[in-house]
Amino acid sequence: MGSPSRFARLIASIALSAPALIVSAALATENPADSTDAPRYRVEPVIVTPGRFPLPLGRVAADVTVLDRAGLAGDHSPLLADAFRAVPGLDVQRSGQLGTLTSVRLRGADPRHTLVLFDGVPLSGPWLGGFDFADLSGAGFDRVEIVGGPASSLYGSGAVGGVIQILSDAGASTAPRLRAFTEYGGGAAFRQGAEWRAQRPGVAAGGAVTRLVSGSADERTGYRGTTAQLHADLPVRGRDHLRVSAVGSRGRKDLPCDFVYDFSDFRTHQVLDPNYEERDGVAAGRASYTLAVAPRASMEAELSGFAGRIENRNEPSGGSGDYQRTSLDNARGTAALRARVAAGGRTQAVLGAEYRSERVDRDDDSRYGGFGAPTRVRAGVHSRSLYAQAHAEASGRLFADGGIRVEDHARYGAYGVPRVAIAVALPEGGLRIRGGYGRAFTAPTLSDLFYPGYGSPSLRPERSRTWEAGLDGSWIGGRLQARANIGRARIEGEEISVAAKPHHRIGLTAWAAHLSTKSLDAGGPLPKRPSWRTGARADVVPARDASLSVSWRWVDPVLDPFEFVDAAGRFLAGPVVGHAVLDLAATLPLGHGIPGDLHLRLANALDREYQEVKGYPAAGRTLTAGLSVRP
Repeated sequence: MGSPSRFARLIASIALSAPALIVSAALATENPADSTDAPRYRVEPVIVTPGRFPLPLGRVAADVTVLDRAGLAGDHSPLLADAFRAVPGLDVQRSGQLGTLTSVRLRGADPRHTLVLFDGVPLSGPWLGGFDFADLSGAGFDRVEIVGGPASSLYGSGAVGGVIQILSDAGASTAPRLRAFTEYGGGAAFRQGAEWRAQRPGVAAGGAVTRLVSGSADERTGYRGTTAQLHADLPVRGRDHLRVSAVGSRGRKDLPCDFVYDFSDFRTHQVLDPNYEERDGVAAGRASYTLAVAPRASMEAELSGFAGRIENRNEPSGGSGDYQRTSLDNARGTAALRARVAAGGRTQAVLGAEYRSERVDRDDDSRYGGFGAPTRVRAGVHSRSLYAQAHAEASGRLFADGGIRVEDHARYGAYGVPRVAIAVALPEGGLRIRGGYGRAFTAPTLSDLFYPGYGSPSLRPERSRTWEAGLDGSWIGGRLQARANIGRARIEGEEISVAAKPHHRIGLTAWAAHLSTKSLDAGGPLPKRPSWRTGARADVVPARDASLSVSWRWVDPVLDPFEFVDAAGRFLAGPVVGHAVLDLAATLPLGHGIPGDLHLRLANALDREYQEVKGYPAAGRTLTAGLSVRP
């Protein structure tokens, strides 16, 4: 028959990760008619991530959680990942103090199976495939959209567990703003920054910059990090638009510990290291031009890029002569062309083509036990893809989404990944029934392909298949709402959240997430995934522009097969111990006529000793005070 076309080989396999059940409910009382502080209505957010076109949240069949500006900055947490801890489907694991490796798992998937985007640009590095949230500040971003379930039909590799999309400007507010802030807290933490947004007819632009310094050089917990982002939406002529956005972060951190193998007791030891440090940086950006070819049709051309650099330095210490000097440069460039069509506001479609190129440049010069092991990697891959996505509605009762992507990869050939979701509304009973099916894949990273002595250029992609069913309910004029998803994969679970508003000044929320995992190779549960995560939060607004919050969370013990003797001489084996954390926060206005506020945050108020990653204790009780000014 001859050589078949790469585009003829379609993806097929069994599941990797998707929760089995997601349930959420919300209770709210109407605002008193005489209240001037409480909002009289709620505007439903318009989301873009699941289909690459804007739709109100209630018309999307996918599992979507939206964190707006208030949710991202509500308790003035220093880093973006801290705002994710209250999302049932997300698990945040930080390796100790601020600035250290911070992994986020969506629906129990590996970090490299959760696609992280900034304005549609992937932030994961081509070498290892994941994204480290350690340096990304929470200030300045407008919204985060978290989409559970496979999304490779639109975004390609890595969207097995779902997508976390960080938006520089979600268009939720057209009001100009300017804010500067500074804060100081325990652990020698000092953070300052500014954000702004300008608005003129047809023009929107904004940006933010944040700097964080924490820890102590003597105690080997020192950290310095900076995050900056910029965006602009400019009219060119008529209804055409030029949009640009960019984000960058960099950090310098002490790595207090290293690991050595002691042949005298055949154990790995964690030792204090006086000069181990890491410097890293990430930059990503995009420029797109939208050409309006008809009242309901447009063409969009986009160029985007990603660059990341990591430097590890561990000079000789303790008389051993061992050292490590590693530099790693990741780069990705993408060119895309998309066509969008809308018919009557109830039917939308997008057809796109994309070319992506990835490269890595890695130098390692190290010596262990007197033996040198220098290595060097210069490698790259590229891929081409076509994709289509459509949304249709009928009679306000039937909602359907479907899509497919065919990707031709230079190393492993071509795969097709479809996705379909259908929702049927039953307004007489206040119900909406949903169902969906999708496939996803994660391509081998450049480390998987080319790491000296370990990589294999013949590796194939990891593939998954997920199916879900859902039920949404809304009763009593929307004051009682419920939502449930049911799916099946190698990782199964339940997510439950409840929100109540007994008074317009009081909000209560609680959540729980359960995961049941299984390694098909080893037969036991997968490591790094807690069986249960639970939490609760209370928000009180005692007066205009003032707020108080109390949040509590519990994380079950986490399986970790790594065994070693820590720096204190304790043998660490078995799971990471479960932990509970209580956080308090308050925001107080500065006074009449002064445009600003004072905010206080008491993290780990009970001063509990705990670890999210084995061998790396989290920070104890930390009090932070800050000042925000809005000229």
